[in-house]
Amino acid sequence: MAQALAPVPWRTCLLVFLVALFFRLGLVVAFDQIHEFPRKEMVKTAMAFAAKGELADPYAVPSGPTAVVPPLYPIYLGMIFRAFGTGAEAEAVKCLLTSMVSALRCALLVWLAMCVGLSQRAAFLTGLLSALYVGALATDVKGDWAEAYAATALVLLFLAAYRIARDGRLDMRRAAILGLWWGLTLLLSPNFLTILGGFVLVGALRFLREAPVRYVQFLAVMGLVMALVILPWPIRNQRVLGKFIWAKGNFGIMLADSYHDGAGWGVQNNDDYIQATAPTRQPAEALKVRAMGEVAYDDARKAPAVEWMKAHPGEVARLMLLHTWAFWFPPGRNGLHTALEWVFTVTAMIGLVLLYRQHRVAGMLVLSIWVFYPPVYYVMVWSSRYRYPINWTMLLAIAVAAEYALAKFVPERQLSMRGAQ
Repeated sequence: MAQALAPVPWRTCLLVFLVALFFRLGLVVAFDQIHEFPRKEMVKTAMAFAAKGELADPYAVPSGPTAVVPPLYPIYLGMIFRAFGTGAEAEAVKCLLTSMVSALRCALLVWLAMCVGLSQRAAFLTGLLSALYVGALATDVKGDWAEAYAATALVLLFLAAYRIARDGRLDMRRAAILGLWWGLTLLLSPNFLTILGGFVLVGALRFLREAPVRYVQFLAVMGLVMALVILPWPIRNQRVLGKFIWAKGNFGIMLADSYHDGAGWGVQNNDDYIQATAPTRQPAEALKVRAMGEVAYDDARKAPAVEWMKAHPGEVARLMLLHTWAFWFPPGRNGLHTALEWVFTVTAMIGLVLLYRQHRVAGMLVLSIWVFYPPVYYVMVWSSRYRYPINWTMLLAIAVAAEYALAKFVPERQLSMRGAQ
């Protein structure tokens, strides 16, 4: 018989939400994010949508229709710009909404922790850690990119996958709803497709012996609905760009930024190259995009990068190893910050082992995210923004490790969060 998810501990969730929100709004003020206007591809595309209702012009000069960013978030940002302009007022709204979404994710993690079977204290630790940990400042509070929204959507998708694997309910109505949710999320963050693949594999381990036909039917319905949600985007790209791009179309530029003479492992030590060659920064490059077309330009940027990789296999291997290391052990602003980031990762890895031993389904789902999500970022030049959408899984694992250590010394008090629900 299917079991209901744990009841929502409303008061604890509200407390975590408020702590997370006011902490992030404090960071917005302290770092004056309202008066920062970096205007990169996502924001420029949103500004074009606000001005003329088109996903276009992501670069330094108008360059025409674009698919360098997935469609859902620039449409959302464009509606904000249309309502509030493109100055400080819109930035204030954008920062407030993004901070609220990030704070909501922190609150949801309390509920998620209880749903997967963690103790009340571990659930509160998960929420508190997530409220106070900011792995990428602008990503978490400013909203120039979709990651804060995508990470929050992933929490709910994780809960759905967990419940299906735990309860064994494979009804078609649930498959259709999940397909809709996954379709919208992939229009927000296409790289989550690999996470979906991991979740499908975890489900296969659960169902292919017990109910293989039913599981295949469930996946078929979910996949069909998901494809119908996504389909208008590649059709639009085929019509206006001449290529059936289902996700986003800047792979060539990203590869060129990652592999060239003097390439570094991170955005910060590739900045001179990016400043000189990025159409976002260089009007001359943006004019090439307009003249050649976006698809042809991206192909032209990819070709020399591929040739460089073929000619320098040892350097490619070195850079990929550095990308991988930086993904899991990112550099900090100083030595202490770097040490804390490394402790963060090591503790999360210990916590994952404990989570798997105590709550196998949850541990397998977290492990699937860690295995299937990062590989594309092992190839590309590192940025702190890339790991952000899955940082909450590491915080969940850290809370498990912290709870394990606390239980050795401090018995959990019988302060029931059930009474706080």
